[in-house]
Amino acid sequence: MKKRWFLAILLVLLALAALLTTSCTPTTQRVARAAEPARISAVSVLVAPARTGTISRVYNYSGDLRPKHSVNVLPVAAGRVQSLMVEVGDQIKAGDPIAIVESKTYAAQLKQAEANLELARLSLAKMEEGTRPEQIAAAEAAVRFARSAVNDLLNVNEDERTAAAATLAQAEAALKLAQAEYDKVAWAGQVGMLPQSLKLEQATIAYEVARAAYNMQTHPSDVQLSPLMVQLAQAELALALAKQPYTQTDFELARVKIKQAEAAVELARIQLDETTIRAPFDGIVAELYVSEGSIVGPSTPVALFVSRELEAVIDVEENRIQEVRPGQHAAIKVSAYPDEDFPAVVTSVAPVADPATHTFTVKVTPVDEAGKLRSGMYANLALLVEEKQAALLVPRAAVTLINNKESVYVVQDDIAQLRPVVTGLTDGDNVEILSGLRPGEMVVTAGQSSLNDGMRVRIASEAGQID
Repeated sequence: MKKRWFLAILLVLLALAALLTTSCTPTTQRVARAAEPARISAVSVLVAPARTGTISRVYNYSGDLRPKHSVNVLPVAAGRVQSLMVEVGDQIKAGDPIAIVESKTYAAQLKQAEANLELARLSLAKMEEGTRPEQIAAAEAAVRFARSAVNDLLNVNEDERTAAAATLAQAEAALKLAQAEYDKVAWAGQVGMLPQSLKLEQATIAYEVARAAYNMQTHPSDVQLSPLMVQLAQAELALALAKQPYTQTDFELARVKIKQAEAAVELARIQLDETTIRAPFDGIVAELYVSEGSIVGPSTPVALFVSRELEAVIDVEENRIQEVRPGQHAAIKVSAYPDEDFPAVVTSVAPVADPATHTFTVKVTPVDEAGKLRSGMYANLALLVEEKQAALLVPRAAVTLINNKESVYVVQDDIAQLRPVVTGLTDGDNVEILSGLRPGEMVVTAGQSSLNDGMRVRIASEAGQID
């Protein structure tokens, strides 16, 4: 009885197990089938390796190319334009003639200045030669004569003194005789007409003359001596001047006059040379303002002359100016040569900002050995302000912002791993990674929008294969 009861219970349990198996298997299989695709599905992405390379920070500006040097050529010499030596568009060297002004007047002024210089030199040569010997001999003779006259006056010998005394005595005796004869007739009236009166007068005069001669020969007065001393002094001065006619100051003055004459010749020569109007530097004749026959002067422009060397002038913002300095490299593009970059260099940075715009004027000079660039061209300029060598780089598309943090997806064993990174410089194609990646790691560059950390990926070969 117990055996049959056990068998019945066993059959019931088997039936229940079969029922449960039949009812549960489809549901379990459906759950498994639903979970299995989630476990094995992969997101299609494009990847690129993190690599080392060079990256730069560049500021972009635009402006016009213009000549580095541009001047209106003004003549120094005034006159009529005799000939024009160039045409608009000619490229000439520094010092090459542009135009020639008539030079007859300036040539004559030069000859006159040269003659004055020769005259000044001859004057100095004559001074250095001194007085001629015969002139000195004549001056010495004059001194001797004047000195002899003085000596004759001062030194009276006994013979001369005796002769003077005898003459005086004779005159005195004649006077006494005439006086005695006059006294004989003095009582009569009208004696003034008598011979005795006339003889007395003559004898008196002769006596005074003899006495004066005696006094002069024996005791000369200052009145007699002074004229002779003056003559002697004049003769001695004339002799001194004959022997040394010029002082050191006279010679210095003559040399100064020569220097003045030399300066006048140099000035005249410069003025004559300035009748040829020359190019101030290597460049191009941009415009001509005169023609042959025109009257020109120091205020009359002859030509507009520009340098072949061009420059681009840009205005740099105040918050960037500390990164800009002379010598920095740049690149220039123009629409005439869209596929060519022209290297350039920063040549000057204004020390003071424009008060209206608060920007700083920066001049950039392109390197254009082929001469392709032209003044007035519109230029796009890329200014290199920073450059790093051997930087770790990834494409810009690889860096995404997740939860306000810059991140990349790194693919390893077909699994995408979200990796926060610290970035540095950025250019048009790449981003510098300062930390968070190693060289060679593969980063996702397309398909990130469908990714989450840890998802399986499938690397596509082109963008069209991304789901």
